[in-house]
Amino acid sequence: MVKTNAWEQVLFGLMWNGLVKTNAQGEIEGDLAESWSSSDDLMTWTFKLRSGVEFSNGNALTAQSVVDTIAYYQDPDTATQLKNNVAPIKSVSATSETEVVFTLDAANALFPQSIELVKVVDKENIDELATKPAVTGPYMVKEFVTDDHLLLTINPDYFGEKPAITEIDLVKAADSSAAVTALQSGDLDVVWSVPLSQVASIEGEGSLQVISPELIGQYVSWEVDMTSPPFNDVRARQALAYAIDRDAILANAYYGQGVTSPTNNPLTENNPAFGGDLTDYSYDLDKAKSLFAEAGIKEGDSIIWWGASNAYPEWNTSAQILQASLKEIGITLDIQNTDIATWPSKFYPAGQTYPNMVVPNFQSYQAVPSDLFLFLQSGRCECNWNSTEFDDLYASAITTGDVAEQNKAWAKVQELMNQEVPIYVPVQFTTVTAATGSVTGIWVDSGGTPHFENAKLSD
Repeated sequence: MVKTNAWEQVLFGLMWNGLVKTNAQGEIEGDLAESWSSSDDLMTWTFKLRSGVEFSNGNALTAQSVVDTIAYYQDPDTATQLKNNVAPIKSVSATSETEVVFTLDAANALFPQSIELVKVVDKENIDELATKPAVTGPYMVKEFVTDDHLLLTINPDYFGEKPAITEIDLVKAADSSAAVTALQSGDLDVVWSVPLSQVASIEGEGSLQVISPELIGQYVSWEVDMTSPPFNDVRARQALAYAIDRDAILANAYYGQGVTSPTNNPLTENNPAFGGDLTDYSYDLDKAKSLFAEAGIKEGDSIIWWGASNAYPEWNTSAQILQASLKEIGITLDIQNTDIATWPSKFYPAGQTYPNMVVPNFQSYQAVPSDLFLFLQSGRCECNWNSTEFDDLYASAITTGDVAEQNKAWAKVQELMNQEVPIYVPVQFTTVTAATGSVTGIWVDSGGTPHFENAKLSD
């Protein structure tokens, strides 16, 4: 529930609530909070909560529940990908049953947005979160069988509009292609994370629909260790950026489901915050060879690709494309794949040393720069980019509520990332959700997460 991986996020809108949430238009709106305000210095934020909200176990949700939740997220023993989201909170207090006040370490005009994924939990239910969670959302658990299915039923005490669908059965498909076949035959209503190789065939069927966000917040990220040779040399990192054939990777590894990122940027070019004086790293093996040579990487040398077997076929295809490119300039890419359970041990968590390796991964966020760049703050990225200059630029961007001024600051952030190349962004893509034509009301956020909260089924 505290988001230890991207998949858990699918359950957020169905079962839990935060103080705020993102709507289908990508705007922040109240969820458990009816209103919020900040001090003039943007360091103190006050949220007014709805009255009468209860967890499904009968306990009341109060301002103290919010305080306890933040303490749980900030506990060093709590495993969550949202540590950076709660790290700027210096203190939080319940000033009444329905008012909670946050004090931050620094000014942050985007604080409500930054805690959108922090869902409020019942302190007394923490030990049962994985099996019998107490929830405030529209659905609650009716039945859960590990690695098989999760059956949700309507939460009768939900404070919002009653859902139209009485039960949702989330089934884990061992074979994603078989899941698509089940969708085509009508045995399933919705399939999330459709194999990219099958998207085109679904788009060609009039009885099915593919649902995608307007702004993409998911991107392929290849990481290298910036603290050990050879990628502690910026010329080596820039050389590798030029050696990536993004067009070939998009076409052959991602079946055209996305866009390329020639400036190596987590933001897509249609993002309102995209900008800056950015170097174009379009495929150029002459530049790659020259920069590799300056960094001491010569013909006959090898680089290791550390991937996962039988998990993401697009990774292996990407590796083969990069391997062919590097071979043209005399460099060997040694593709090493391991099982998905062992794969993170080389580089995760941040702070590990993995010299001479390229590690494929992907990121999922809302398509706003404060989320997309949060991953690169010091101490967070497995690439080990600990840059006070980046941290300062990020901080300057969130200290103004003026969007034009924010975008000027985000442009500086992008320029620094563009030159330092802390990560590689070959393509931006979205996790594809497909449904039968009888399903309405589903939308997909920019992080690729489908939302079923207001879904309906026709006969």
